Amino acid sequence: MIQVEKNNKVTVALIGTLDNETVFETVEQSDPLVIQLGEEGTPKPIQRILLGMQVGEMRKVHLEAEQGSYGIRRSDLIQEIPKNPFADKIEPKVGLVISMDVDSGGVTHQVPATIVELKEDSIMIDYNHPLAGHSLNYEITVLEIEKN
Repeated sequence: MIQVEKNNKVTVALIGTLDNETVFETVEQSDPLVIQLGEEGTPKPIQRILLGMQVGEMRKVHLEAEQGSYGIRRSDLIQEIPKNPFADKIEPKVGLVISMDVDSGGVTHQVPATIVELKEDSIMIDYNHPLAGHSLNYEITVLEIEKN
């Protein structure tokens, strides 16, 4: 039977959960995810666990925050900004996710930021991904293997 090898294209279904069993991602067999092994974007531990798997096989993998796509929470990504630019647009609330313009290398990108604290004249926003700092658990099932 064919097994997953380096540089294969692998079609999978998966369920991603936090340690408290909260589901953060579900990829159904009806709309699967295609992973090209050896390319950036898929965490190395997930690529490693796929190696040697066969179609129909399911494995579980646990990723510490440092190993996952979202990394650890970074305190430098929590920033204080003035409250007044929001006065006419939204009513800021803790937990609200807003879209912020961020310059990176001379290019402006819109990124999500979560309001984490309201002060009298300012807002504390967190640019960390909501899954940053969390250990992630995946249950991965191989649906198809394409050899290169």
